Amino acid sequence: LERLDQPEALRGYAPEVAGMVELLAWGGLEATQIGRVVSRLNDALVGRLLRRAEAELGPPPAPYAWIVFGSEGRLEQALLTDQDNALVYREASPEAGRYFAALAERLVADLIAAQFPPCRGGFMATRWCHPLDEWLRLFRGFVQAPQPRALIEAANFFDFRRVHGELELEPLQQVLNEAAGEQIFLAHLARAALGFTPPLGLFRHIRQEDGGVDLEEGGLIPIVSLARLHALECGSRARPTVERLEAAAAGGTLSREGATTLAEAFRFLLRLRLRAQLQAL
Repeated sequence: LERLDQPEALRGYAPEVAGMVELLAWGGLEATQIGRVVSRLNDALVGRLLRRAEAELGPPPAPYAWIVFGSEGRLEQALLTDQDNALVYREASPEAGRYFAALAERLVADLIAAQFPPCRGGFMATRWCHPLDEWLRLFRGFVQAPQPRALIEAANFFDFRRVHGELELEPLQQVLNEAAGEQIFLAHLARAALGFTPPLGLFRHIRQEDGGVDLEEGGLIPIVSLARLHALECGSRARPTVERLEAAAAGGTLSREGATTLAEAFRFLLRLRLRAQLQAL
């Protein structure tokens, strides 16, 4: 990745990752650990692509940060999935607006070439490219005046993680730290988390739709959402789901038994999903 120079080489990235994941999975490595390995590889790829883009576009007019969220932000991505990224730069100016819009366009296109599909919901830096003040206004709006429908979409932003750039994002983290005291916000977040229900039918049998079960919506997303909620409530800065559950148990916002059960279920469902994905490939 560090030697990557020609754009044509990006086409080989997804098959290489899939082959590596398959070897690690059949070798017995836990799915959460595989997710960390792949996420760090993706970080290295993004860093290389951004440095190459900067060399061609010229030096950035202001410090910036390229952030990822969703499964990539939580270090839980194994095989390549939709892009979830954004760009934060220090202050607004006409020059900064033009430069970072061009940088975002370039990076999103490069990632598509590497077989990261564009996000169907539009959560990519080509749309989410703002100065830090605008991001602060957005995060404060989520926390201090939550709107239930918008909060479901916005929850992924709370998984943000910087992968490249020099801009300090502590102000955004401070907004999330303050969320622990916002009871209305936490109630809305809890309601959104409970909106995803396991696919259980009569007598608690697993209910299938179209010949299968959606492990993401029926199992993983509810656990991810509950872990995010309880971690925010106790003021944890953790991003990975299992770490959030452990932090919530230590902080008293979730019972130790509940955290252990959810963590075991999360690992099990993640392993099931990864096995199904590899078999499909």
